[in-house]
Amino acid sequence: MDYPPQRSTHFKKLTRSRAGTLLSLKNGHRHKDNNMDVTLPNTTTEAWKLNEAGLSIVPLGSPFEEPPAWFVDGRCSGDKEKANVEWPKAPRFRWKQYQDKAPDDSTIENWTNLYPHTNWAIITGYGVVVVDADSKEAVQFIEEGAITRTPLRATTSKGKHYYFRVNPDYPVHNSVRKNKIDLRGIGGYVVAPGSTHADGTLYQWETDGYMDISDLHDLPMLMPEDIATINGFNGQAAEDKPTGDLGFSTDQYPLPHDGSNLAEGQGRNNAAASMAGQLLRQNSSLREVKAILDQWNQSNNPPLSDAELNTTIASISRTHNNNNPGSSIFIEPLPSSKPEFAFSHIEELVKGVKPINWLIKGFLEMDSLSLMFGEPGCGKSFSAIDLACCVATGKDWHGKPVKQSGPVFYIAGEGFNGLSRRFMAWQSFYGYNLRNVPLYISQCSAALTSLASARAVSDSIEKIVSDTGGVTPSMIVIDTLARNFGPADENSTREMSTFIGHIDEYLRSKYRCNVLIVHHTGVGSKDRARGNSALKGALYAEYAVVKADDEIKITPKKMKDADEPDEMNFQFGSVRLPFNDEEGEPQYSCVLQYLDKANALKIKQQENREHIREQGRLQAEIRIGEKQKRVIQTLERLIGEAKATLVRADRSPGLARIETRNLRDACFREGFISSKNWSRTFDALVECEFLMMDAPFISISEKGQSVISEKK
Repeated sequence: MDYPPQRSTHFKKLTRSRAGTLLSLKNGHRHKDNNMDVTLPNTTTEAWKLNEAGLSIVPLGSPFEEPPAWFVDGRCSGDKEKANVEWPKAPRFRWKQYQDKAPDDSTIENWTNLYPHTNWAIITGYGVVVVDADSKEAVQFIEEGAITRTPLRATTSKGKHYYFRVNPDYPVHNSVRKNKIDLRGIGGYVVAPGSTHADGTLYQWETDGYMDISDLHDLPMLMPEDIATINGFNGQAAEDKPTGDLGFSTDQYPLPHDGSNLAEGQGRNNAAASMAGQLLRQNSSLREVKAILDQWNQSNNPPLSDAELNTTIASISRTHNNNNPGSSIFIEPLPSSKPEFAFSHIEELVKGVKPINWLIKGFLEMDSLSLMFGEPGCGKSFSAIDLACCVATGKDWHGKPVKQSGPVFYIAGEGFNGLSRRFMAWQSFYGYNLRNVPLYISQCSAALTSLASARAVSDSIEKIVSDTGGVTPSMIVIDTLARNFGPADENSTREMSTFIGHIDEYLRSKYRCNVLIVHHTGVGSKDRARGNSALKGALYAEYAVVKADDEIKITPKKMKDADEPDEMNFQFGSVRLPFNDEEGEPQYSCVLQYLDKANALKIKQQENREHIREQGRLQAEIRIGEKQKRVIQTLERLIGEAKATLVRADRSPGLARIETRNLRDACFREGFISSKNWSRTFDALVECEFLMMDAPFISISEKGQSVISEKK
């Protein structure tokens, strides 16, 4: 998603701090709003101090202005309250270029003129790394001496930032943890002191007496043992830590298991151990691990006994503690953030009705599960690619506006080289540079019926979201269902429900985005998608893709909360790619082109022009210069003389062969070409295949023979 500069601001009431008193800021600009006279902070001075200290900085949003529409709609899905909280910590534009090089003075001067009251971010990994303690317990843990002490700190809304000098021998990357202590390094940033939190809290420096922010070179470095200590913190005060030693011991099972069901003799215990280890590393409680493994075990043939399964879980729990000193395993699940079951009066429901939040107007919704199915080779993947590129770039999808452009994550199942060619064809045809677009392609398929795999996909997306400033996806494409279903049975209600449940929990609901699944038709009926009917029941929108002759038709089969759109007709448009194969042959791919009468004529005219250009290219290859023809004729003469010599010696004329150096010397003797022009002329004849090389010999191709035959 783009980050357009906020050139005008609409100020709102200043929020009250957590202490309940009105935040009063000095050295700022006074502004009167709703009969309330408030002082707005002028953060320009702080920005220049950070710059002079050698830090790389970029402007964030501000709590003193309304979040812009692009942020409310794109980042926060229209949730204004969420936008008010997150805007003061959100970059105003893309900032990755300032990770390796700080902005120059003119850029900062421009920013401070545009945003005199804004918050600022310090880019981490450039000069400094920061330990972000985001709770009272985390601050207590650090300040009791758990890690190397630093004299430079900053107070935040919930905790503190601890500043360290970059360690050139131990790069620290940006990472978000569940234990309330995050590392802000390469790829990240922190809100700078002088900024104001959405709740009114002012970020402020906290330094030891001798320390000044201009002395960053005096800061200590964060060491590997510090990272290990941080990883061991479980987010709680010492007196609240649950007991993790369950009194069991066994060997560790390192091999990962994907959650597929096993028969006797296929390593059921090892698989259970592997799954238990994965879940514990993801901070699942013992009851959660037991519930998941119980469900998996019931499909084994035969299942493990309860005693075997419980012993395996207990053994791996003990191993997990041995391998992670200082960590603990929760017995019960952590308190859920989900609301308890309750009823609301219909008045509340009706009052909260909102219009459909479209991703693509009239075609795909945000926060929904959609399906596009068809037979092999019908163009369904081309259709998905076309949709993905339009959402990522914001380009209208064949007359239908993209309402929520933003990052797209494409989970591909196969054919990665072919996929890259299709994306290249799209950008070439429509004139976009996809290198500058938030479009991400998976490096492999994902078995989304597996809990561990679903969480891995979600974690990978979350890392990119964090690295790019928190901009969440607008669309996730799963292409195809079969390749991303894992070894489970598509016709099983339970396993299809598991697949849908994982998508809902870890992708759709988590980001409130559109998830589009590409799928195959049923075996018996080409008019429906393959697999269990639970899939159709979960869909908000379903489309069939059918190819007939040169046309592709996309027909709606289901639209849950809106009128079904009209069917749309397309055809493949050929696009020449900007490279040739190893034999010099041009390479092509296709794009999906919308087909109506006017567009059909346009496409036909384009194809005719391409045909004419191709014919012209072929004719141009045949038209060669006079010197080039003389070279071919000289070679023909030398071959003729060699054949005559062989015949006189009573040998086969087919043995006649001429070396390249002999041809060159003969051409020099005839005087029509010089050594200055020889290489260029000869290389062109070989490249255009008038002459054929078999080093050190040279011969005339059929193409070259046709040229001198016409001459005669």
